[in-house]
Amino acid sequence: MRTAITPTRHRSEFVTREDLLELAKFCDEHAHAVSFYFGLASTPDNSHREEVIAIKRLVQEVSATASAPDALAMDLEEMLAIAEEIRLNPARLRAVFACGEESKWQEFDLPATRSIRRMQMGRHFHLVPLLAALQTCEPYCVVLLESGKARAFFVRGTEIREIEGRLPMADLSLQAEDSRVGWSSRIDRDVEEHEKAYFSNLSHQMRAMMVEQQSRWLIIGCREDLWGEVKQYFDKLDGILMGRFHLPSFAVCSAEVLPMAKTVFEVSQRQRSVELLREINENPSRGALGVSDVLQSLAAGRAQKLVLGELPNQTISECKACARMQAEAGQNCVFCGGDMRYISADEGLVRQALFTDAEILLVEPETVPGFSGAAALLRY
Repeated sequence: MRTAITPTRHRSEFVTREDLLELAKFCDEHAHAVSFYFGLASTPDNSHREEVIAIKRLVQEVSATASAPDALAMDLEEMLAIAEEIRLNPARLRAVFACGEESKWQEFDLPATRSIRRMQMGRHFHLVPLLAALQTCEPYCVVLLESGKARAFFVRGTEIREIEGRLPMADLSLQAEDSRVGWSSRIDRDVEEHEKAYFSNLSHQMRAMMVEQQSRWLIIGCREDLWGEVKQYFDKLDGILMGRFHLPSFAVCSAEVLPMAKTVFEVSQRQRSVELLREINENPSRGALGVSDVLQSLAAGRAQKLVLGELPNQTISECKACARMQAEAGQNCVFCGGDMRYISADEGLVRQALFTDAEILLVEPETVPGFSGAAALLRY
């Protein structure tokens, strides 16, 4: 019997690729690896202790599935202990991956935007909910435009902060009233050149800011009439500009900016899913459809992007000896002859995608009506 080891807790607000790979590679043959997720999109009345009660129920359900050795019991007790911490800020997502028998404890505190209550136990950690959460809190920048001035914000899920003094300002309100022939038109040309130089510099500074903030997406807030005048200066933002929203007032506060930007962000993400699936369907030579074909493409390193919808009750096989996966049912591994076991198809595909550096895009059922299952865009 293994000795129970008190886990060393370290909570992070960011999930790196190295974190994901480490979690994906982890395997406990005793099937005592616990994956715990808890977060509420809306915060209830604190007096009701809803979070604590819900977490206790999750722990009881997991405990009832199998006899708990000392290490597992300690993991579950530790998760009960953090229930009070979660209660203080339930709108954030707390994700914990623990296996006391292997001295494993990894904890994340994320500004995700959707509710979840889940605790599962198995040989592997369950990563699909984590990747779905990361998709909702992918960082992006927001820039509010007004004539000769701009404000910048950094957004990540439910969090927003203003970046003070980062973008340039200029006086574009030059006016001229002169009776001399040609003088006004010359002033107009000077103003136009001044405006062009300002917005060109602004576009450059916006790109530099995004690099600093480690963000690949941008959203612009602007009055409709002003956008009609200045959009020509932002042509080079194609590929990083998610979209734009109408700005009722340049003086809006961060709390007012967030819901307007969030709507554009979510629409853009849905559109990305639709366009990627259209590309896969229209180019059969560069696409794979269905769990079996997608898994083969991932295993061969050919899949560039994985699109994953709901896969209820679908499984694939994993070799107990070499850990390779195959979609076809069978008692023995086609690679090494080892015994096989069943794992959930979505978790298997996600782990294989992480191993082969394929981009993962999770699709909600309502996003693309009629799509379920798995698809992949191939590299070649």
